[in-house]
Amino acid sequence: MSLRHALLGLLDSGPRTGYELARLFDASAHRVWHATHPQVYTELRKMEADGLVTAEEQPRGGPEARAVKRAYGLTGAGRDELAAWVGAPEEPPALRDSGLLRTTYLEYTDPEGARRHFRLHRDHYARMGEYWRQEARRLERHESDLLRARLDQAPPGRHQAIVRYKVHVYQGLAERADAEIAWAEKGLALVDELGDESVGFGSPTGEGASL
Repeated sequence: MSLRHALLGLLDSGPRTGYELARLFDASAHRVWHATHPQVYTELRKMEADGLVTAEEQPRGGPEARAVKRAYGLTGAGRDELAAWVGAPEEPPALRDSGLLRTTYLEYTDPEGARRHFRLHRDHYARMGEYWRQEARRLERHESDLLRARLDQAPPGRHQAIVRYKVHVYQGLAERADAEIAWAEKGLALVDELGDESVGFGSPTGEGASL
């Protein structure tokens, strides 16, 4: 996935200003693809240059105001680009997880440091799992403004697919969170099982140092 395609997907619900797109991105695609607001605005300019979106200047703050804002709309080329990207699946990217890498070397800390590591992991995914379940329920009930706007733009024959694929993503994220919580709990049990075995590993040159 790329920021470009996430923004094209958001624009499929109708024209939006850069501010609206950044806000919608934070509430939706941001959960599966991280990007900052400056990156969103930069990508919109690139997409305009590439003919994937149009940009219309509108008064900001009323018809007499001098300030303007830019409202972006999806072009036919932009819709084709989104369809081509969705239709060309890729293998998942290579894993880069600092938390797992840190876990590999937990012998370099004491048992309480290891417990803190696993607790933070568990508590993070407990929060995220609950969030993702709530989002799945909101989508099922059509409580999302973005989803309703998308359905308004789409023919009725596509409504079920639009909703259910998105629900499937959030349900999958919730299930992944459950697996991460279970893994962290096993890690806490492992720390208890090892007891004080790892004490002293914090110094690579000390007695008991390990590669």
